[in-house]
Amino acid sequence: MKKDPKAIADEIISLVSELAALAGAPISERPAQSKKPSSSGEKDKSGATGGIRLLVEDGKLDSPKTLSEIIEFLKQEGRHYSNPTVSMGLLNLVRERILTRLKDKGEKNWKYAVRR
Repeated sequence: MKKDPKAIADEIISLVSELAALAGAPISERPAQSKKPSSSGEKDKSGATGGIRLLVEDGKLDSPKTLSEIIEFLKQEGRHYSNPTVSMGLLNLVRERILTRLKDKGEKNWKYAVRR
């Protein structure tokens, strides 16, 4: 005898509204929704990953850049993060397939660029 979760939620809302009316405090039908970035493309611009997203939008990562160059771009934007923090943000964007990383020839450093 399972009930539909939506039906249970509607029943709770109606009971709370009835209780509020008895107490003399009107309540709206639906509680206010919290503001969250929509998952339909609007990503969070906070933190190191958000700063890197802004660099991508500005076109600063159209050509391959090293970690130190990206950190310098972020500092110019007023965003100061440690090397490991920026490195993790870059790796997250590589995993999301927004960026790609290329091995620098002759060196052991990675270069990051927008994925095309």
